[in-house]
Amino acid sequence: MAQAHQPLTAAEVSELFPAATPHTNIARYWPYISSALQEEGIGDRAMALLALATIRAESEGFEPIDEHPSTWNTAPGGHPYGLYDERRDLGNLGSGDGEAFRGRGFVQLTGRDNYARYGEQIGVDLLKRPELANDPEVAAHLLARFLKEREGPLRHALASNNLAAARRLVNGGQHGLNRFSDTIRRGQPVTVAGTSSACDTGAIAGLSQQVLDRLETQGALVAIAHPLIQLEGAHNNPWLQPQAAEALIAAVEERGEPLVINSALRTPMQQYLIHQQAQRGECGIQAAAPPPFSNHNSGLAIDIEDSSGWRPYLERHGWQWLGAWDPMHFDYTGGGVDLGGAQVLAFQELWNEHNPEAPLVEDGLWGPATAAAVERSPAAGFPVKA
Repeated sequence: MAQAHQPLTAAEVSELFPAATPHTNIARYWPYISSALQEEGIGDRAMALLALATIRAESEGFEPIDEHPSTWNTAPGGHPYGLYDERRDLGNLGSGDGEAFRGRGFVQLTGRDNYARYGEQIGVDLLKRPELANDPEVAAHLLARFLKEREGPLRHALASNNLAAARRLVNGGQHGLNRFSDTIRRGQPVTVAGTSSACDTGAIAGLSQQVLDRLETQGALVAIAHPLIQLEGAHNNPWLQPQAAEALIAAVEERGEPLVINSALRTPMQQYLIHQQAQRGECGIQAAAPPPFSNHNSGLAIDIEDSSGWRPYLERHGWQWLGAWDPMHFDYTGGGVDLGGAQVLAFQELWNEHNPEAPLVEDGLWGPATAAAVERSPAAGFPVKA
């Protein structure tokens, strides 16, 4: 199924190009390109960014243009584009073909064979009218068709963060790679790795919720819902395993006072960030288990305020105080299962649904490949599928 998404606006596209790029060109030509990408079924953000990166690498002026005469296509003292005339790899047949079928458009379509092939695919006779490759609508469809033919390998290169490979698939070389890569990076949503310096794992709340939604539907977790229980902050996922939630509510009702929870359930992605921060000595974190080995990852732990006041009530209902070295922490010991691996598996499944060209092994084990995928995942969550 196609991903639901809002097409990029001309204003958003303008932010990906240098200030010298005429915004009037972006406003004029982007609607043609966006429409063509949608018609080809590649209008999602990743492929739209790839199209924009291609345009920027070929022409920062954001308009379909003719290839300029250069040492690559014109011999000293020779006629323009003469070095293309005998290029059989381009399908050119001799004198005049180099100039007639020179690079044009947003993607710089070049050579008799390409003009014939792509012209036929989009229903335009480019052999008779090669100049139409610079017509805005034609140029947009040529770009979209060109990318559509390479969609699978391009998505794999993007998912693997191999922008050099992506550029080769479009250009055949590395021309304009710096501009190409800069455009992709500017337009990508904030990833989990991009939040690593923040001392608030709420920055990845969107991604966390997508994983937790899967466990909720399986009945493994229940929401903490009680008028005397307070959880604050985007980092706080108000979920526990059913037995732990019931025991917590029983303790709260016995004491009859508000309980403030600083941290309840954590996703492995959040645990990964906290573990990394602890290793770097950041954010005041003294110690943190690696994912998914914290009881927080299983919905069997809470960090609270007024731990000394709550300790007798919680302990009577199966909650054990961890100790003076972590005085805010309580673990539920009255039952439950390890959900750490289940959460890792839920993430792996989620990643694979959105990155079929670079899948993870769905084994519920946290390893280097899963960690790398987490770092590249969008902090706000993957696009919703229609």
